[in-house]
Amino acid sequence: MKRCVPLVIGWLLLLPSFLWAQSADDWGAFIQRIPIAAHQGKHFRLQAAVKVDLLDSTAEAEVWARVDRKDNRTGFFYNMMDKPIRNNAWQVYAIEGKIDKDAEFLAFGGLYSRSGRFYFDDFQLFVEDDQGQLARIPIPSGDFEDDSVAQHWGYLQPREGFVLTGTRESPYLGKRSALVDGSGFKQILPYGTNDCAGHWAKVNGIDLYYETHGQGEPLLLLHGNSQSIQAFTHQIPAFEKQYRVIAVDTRGQGQSTEDGTPYTYELFADDVGALLDELKLDRVHVVGWGDGGNIGLLLALNYPAKVKNLVTMGANIYMNDHVMDRSVLKEMEAKREALRSDTSGTAQHAARLLTLLLTGPQRVYEDLQAIQCPVLVMSGENDLIKEDHTRGIAAHLPNSTLHIAKGEDQYFPVTHPAKFNAIVLDFLQKNP
Repeated sequence: MKRCVPLVIGWLLLLPSFLWAQSADDWGAFIQRIPIAAHQGKHFRLQAAVKVDLLDSTAEAEVWARVDRKDNRTGFFYNMMDKPIRNNAWQVYAIEGKIDKDAEFLAFGGLYSRSGRFYFDDFQLFVEDDQGQLARIPIPSGDFEDDSVAQHWGYLQPREGFVLTGTRESPYLGKRSALVDGSGFKQILPYGTNDCAGHWAKVNGIDLYYETHGQGEPLLLLHGNSQSIQAFTHQIPAFEKQYRVIAVDTRGQGQSTEDGTPYTYELFADDVGALLDELKLDRVHVVGWGDGGNIGLLLALNYPAKVKNLVTMGANIYMNDHVMDRSVLKEMEAKREALRSDTSGTAQHAARLLTLLLTGPQRVYEDLQAIQCPVLVMSGENDLIKEDHTRGIAAHLPNSTLHIAKGEDQYFPVTHPAKFNAIVLDFLQKNP
């Protein structure tokens, strides 16, 4: 007998996008959030048993954990998207990290994407005690056995087609586990895998995948680190009404191939420049998010004739603790080191993309003075890129407009796409 676990929650807590962010419409997540201030500065281990019945070969599950710091800031975060779970036998997966010194809560739960049946059980939390030993901290309804589950677990990312219930089907321990039934999931629009809109171009020795949608002046979309064309699921339908949208999978990401050459933003910009040559396009509008914004700035610097207008969201021109919080950089460095010991292709590729983030573009503010096209410089008020750096970029561009989105973070294009899209379209229409 299955018992439903109705899930309602009064807040939406967002996953940082700089590490393996999912596309907007193919995933969901559930959450529990517990006070953790009493354990600030301590190491912790979160573990859970997971298994997946694949209905789509690309379906996957993950366990995730995030430290919520004071003033709504994000501390430690890891979501396992570099190590997706597709095993149909129960296995215990663990996340280890350090609780930030100004931590208030630990948020954690399960992630699931695309069509499948996703089972979770036996969430356990261990935190370092005064003797340096890991001691177990109770998680309410962590075993999904009792009727209080709905009081403690809720949807972080509700998504049509995914239903979370309690089930007695072959639990890992005890009599019940959690089941996310994703058999009803349907991808609304297959951006990034669209046979009709998709094309390939041979540039710089690799195969670059891109899609075209709509008619009109060309508008190039450049996604963020470890993302793909799918990141713009909420932008393409709005932009294609007025423009010929050209969305690109950056080298080694999405469907685009790579040849082992070390990743740099300059190389990515050269790839895009070569693609525009292949398409015989000059004077294109460019919208770049995260790494895509970095590439857009370099494209405007190195190929000025090709960029008519540029929009950047959460971009940076160099990387250090003046650009991103030191704790975030240290977490990224630790994650990269952990990945380096994993010889799997997925882990090694993730490490290369983290290296790209950590080394960043190697430019200075003064370089930006050579960019003559209009540039809309955007970021969220709570973006991972510090506001001072975003303002510095805008201040050194000869023809810039600055927009700091109040209350938003680096995931602004997904959390409030209508607002983001309107700002971008208004800028483009004012600079025909």
